Amino acid sequence: MKNIKIRLIIAVLAIILPMSVVSARTTTAKSLVETIDEPTQKMLGETGLNDFTLVQIIVAIIQIALSLLGIIFLIIIVFAGYSWMTAAGNEEAVKKAQDMIKRAIIGLVIVLMAYAITYFIFNQLPFSGGGGIGTGNNSIPGGGATP
Repeated sequence: MKNIKIRLIIAVLAIILPMSVVSARTTTAKSLVETIDEPTQKMLGETGLNDFTLVQIIVAIIQIALSLLGIIFLIIIVFAGYSWMTAAGNEEAVKKAQDMIKRAIIGLVIVLMAYAITYFIFNQLPFSGGGGIGTGNNSIPGGGATP
């Protein structure tokens, strides 16, 4: 019990202390986004990739990860369909393949919903170049530009 309390205290301190350092730095004239984006742009400038912002990099990583998960679930569906076709009347193998297909479809739906949610959220962030209120003269609240 004593070990658990010590570990809990250490975990809380490990979370709080870095946050206090970040909040102390953001009380200056720079915002948190500028504080994070400035060193990132310097690093990307040295590598020749300075055309991308931190938000664009994060969006790309999330899109790649969700795309890979979608591909994995599609492969599982194909494999389960193949298992079902080659079950040769074995009820246990058919049931296992059907369960695998159901789970893969549920996983695929979750991945698609996560993709839609992240797309919507990152499109509405004011510093991402997406929609939002007050992002320019030609902006509309739902994102995009008026003709």
